[in-house]
Amino acid sequence: MIEAIAWGCGIGGILLGLAAAAIPGFPGCAVAFLGLVAFAGLTDFAVVTREALVLAALCCVVGGVAQLFGPALGSRALAGSAGAATGAVIGACLGLFIPVPGVGYGLAVAGAVALGVVSARKEVLAWMRGVVGAAGGCCISAGIDALAVLCCAAILALADFAQVSGV
Repeated sequence: MIEAIAWGCGIGGILLGLAAAAIPGFPGCAVAFLGLVAFAGLTDFAVVTREALVLAALCCVVGGVAQLFGPALGSRALAGSAGAATGAVIGACLGLFIPVPGVGYGLAVAGAVALGVVSARKEVLAWMRGVVGAAGGCCISAGIDALAVLCCAAILALADFAQVSGV
């Protein structure tokens, strides 16, 4: 019975993490990691070891950092104004303090708009590139978050395979 609950937590966390990765600013990889931790705890770390959880945590850190810096990097990649990139980072950091899905990315784009207007008064094209790049960076960040969720799923699958095969 406990094993069925553990698998429900692990698979449920991964499925909810994938769904949450599509929501801008919501850490889907953290949800998947919590499901993995619940699985490990319910099985007394027999299947998913502490080392595997550390690896999964590193994947989640990559997903979280990508969500934070994705809008700014997207803005700079499209040669947007420096103010738009700075505004995207400031907005994303402020969004971390508001626990509502999507607020972080919304504030990142709003920051890119606000500081882009101030810093590029004469270059409207650079400002627009910065805003479009910030929005594109949000989409790329969501994709990286989904990859981090899939890394957690792969860790669970490999740990189960190693435990079943006796490796």
